[in-house]
Amino acid sequence: MERAYRKRKGMLVLKLKGVDDINRAELLRNLYVEMDEGDLPPLEEGEFYVYELLGLKVFDTEGRELGVLEDMHEWGPYWTLEIRTPEGKSILVPFVSEYVPEVSPNEGRIVVRLPEGYLKEFL
Repeated sequence: MERAYRKRKGMLVLKLKGVDDINRAELLRNLYVEMDEGDLPPLEEGEFYVYELLGLKVFDTEGRELGVLEDMHEWGPYWTLEIRTPEGKSILVPFVSEYVPEVSPNEGRIVVRLPEGYLKEFL
């Protein structure tokens, strides 16, 4: 497979073999692309691939385990974390430093700082 990519506006833009015009590219919109981990371009410090974060335990700043990171959504100008609680409910948290002060994939954890009363909306 031909490997060609570049970063643009915080996103990774891929060039795929056989996809040479916008009409063919549009057919692939919203589909997932899989590639070998060794073929991924290196990231800057503080950047992560989504697959590195999915499944991590999520804690609040007081150390309470809220659940597991189940999914991430690119809504608007930033990504949103979808945390699945042990009760099966979802907590949505903007993936910005104000609300996510710590991301530690090597330790298997993410720490979130939530406004007072925020969890009442989800639990």
